[in-house]
Amino acid sequence: MWFLLSRKAQLAIVAIAILVTIKATEGAYLWFTDNPGTFLQRLSVTLFIVGSVLTLSAEVFWFRLARIVPALQRFTFPDLNGSWNGHLHSTWVNPETGQELPKIPTTITIRLGLFSAAISMKTGESSSEATRFILEPFRDLARYRLWYTYNNDPKARVQHRSSPHEGVAYLEMDWNADRNALTGRYYTARKTTGDIEVRRVLG
Repeated sequence: MWFLLSRKAQLAIVAIAILVTIKATEGAYLWFTDNPGTFLQRLSVTLFIVGSVLTLSAEVFWFRLARIVPALQRFTFPDLNGSWNGHLHSTWVNPETGQELPKIPTTITIRLGLFSAAISMKTGESSSEATRFILEPFRDLARYRLWYTYNNDPKARVQHRSSPHEGVAYLEMDWNADRNALTGRYYTARKTTGDIEVRRVLG
């Protein structure tokens, strides 16, 4: 989420945090030593505190705050954290029968932080783990898209007909329509595609 903020907003947040912490550090030096310390001493302590506190607090508390103030999600990216249940619908057609595959029940688990993301998907026959991700906000349309690449690992008993593979997928939220529904699509290295439809069951 951090990289979705403008460079000016990033610099402003860091600058304000540094200035506030420098003054706090000076006060702490005076409180404990009766000496304000040198500027370099205060600056080094400040940079350590700002870096540690900002990183930890933003990663842990960002979406907790964003749930209280939803406008923060509109400004950056929605809170997609949780478990999502639904279906995959492959476009593959059996060449022998001409029949499509039935919808595949799936569970997608998303863990987003300000600086990180973890996405996994499980079906009855395989599991997938995201390897990279991109957040793509369309704020004017109130639509938000999460792109990710993944590695798929089918269970051993089905690998004779479903080999391990890589793929790309996206999940999209329509903020104005339903914040607990995601739709998307996947593309695999096996040259198959499909649609994804899931709803949040645990936040």
